[in-house]
Amino acid sequence: MFIVYLSYMNIIVTKSQYQKIIYTLLDTLYGPKLTYKKVSQRIEIFSREGDHIFTVYTVGGKAKGCEQDMYVNSETGEEIDKFIPMAATRKKLFSKTVLSYVNEKTGLDIDCIEFWYEKGPRHDSRYNFSVKKNKKIKRTTN
Repeated sequence: MFIVYLSYMNIIVTKSQYQKIIYTLLDTLYGPKLTYKKVSQRIEIFSREGDHIFTVYTVGGKAKGCEQDMYVNSETGEEIDKFIPMAATRKKLFSKTVLSYVNEKTGLDIDCIEFWYEKGPRHDSRYNFSVKKNKKIKRTTN
């Protein structure tokens, strides 16, 4: 259960309601149908407009313990951040919902998702947020 604060009111949002909201947002931005193309050792996922929105690494570049690691392209992350605060996108439920959405729309079996965020006043370092099935992995790099 999530609590959303609007002015001075508390609104309780259930997990299924939250997932519906994220699915609707992703459908509006990229769907309702996603396509993909296998390129060498990765899979590129495209929106209905043909924009490259996610990259799935199947061999090199994937996180430890992941069979297929989906990287959220920086432009995609920035677009999502226009609608959802960055603090919310660093939550496990959000990541799992995006992963579930992509798996459902493409028929792929992706088991990990990774977001990179610029941090600091000059964006001189990056924050990596990665979710694998039921395990959350956080790494900070400079």
